[in-house]
Amino acid sequence: MRKFFRLFSLILSLFSIFNAYAAFDINSLIEVTEKNNPQCVEYYTYKNKPYCSTKAFESSGINPKIKTYETQTIVFDNRPWLAVWGEKNPTITTVEYVPAGDNINQWNELVTSQFIPGLQEKITVKQYVDAMVLQLKKTGMHPIVNIIKESPQQIIFEFIIPTPSHLKQDELQIVRKANNGFYIVHYVIKSSDMGKENRQKWIRNLQNSHIN
Repeated sequence: MRKFFRLFSLILSLFSIFNAYAAFDINSLIEVTEKNNPQCVEYYTYKNKPYCSTKAFESSGINPKIKTYETQTIVFDNRPWLAVWGEKNPTITTVEYVPAGDNINQWNELVTSQFIPGLQEKITVKQYVDAMVLQLKKTGMHPIVNIIKESPQQIIFEFIIPTPSHLKQDELQIVRKANNGFYIVHYVIKSSDMGKENRQKWIRNLQNSHIN
């Protein structure tokens, strides 16, 4: 199942397995500023500002280098989001976020940031979408695809997997073409319909996110 949910990235490896989260306490978060230097062990984005905790809520431990992998400024909603997994290599850079207190193995909502260097020289943003949809269809899925906004430099689209019930998901993506590669942000929820209000909120969040 984890492999299926990563098909949208085209070339991602299977992800590492994490243990369950300890109880999360939002009151323990500290805003990170230039003037303070808290002994941070986990980093969050909360109200679109950097926060951290001085104790680990993720019992397996999260690689502290993840925060240095990010190539984009992601706009989230008003909940704190935690970077829980990432990888950086010459082929792709990926950072995954879940709402604070959630478990990456049993996630309900997931935000993924990706940078694929050099891809702008090989395909267009529309060809990227077509390739992703083709990969889904090859697995026997029947995605419902909606192109929300498209230009030669950027595309925003949604795809829904309505069945089977244990694989259902509703995902939004924004794909940006830059001089050095493609920058992609995904928001996905394990539901066959994320709802109009949630959809509009995350379309705005994706549009307001930007390349660093």
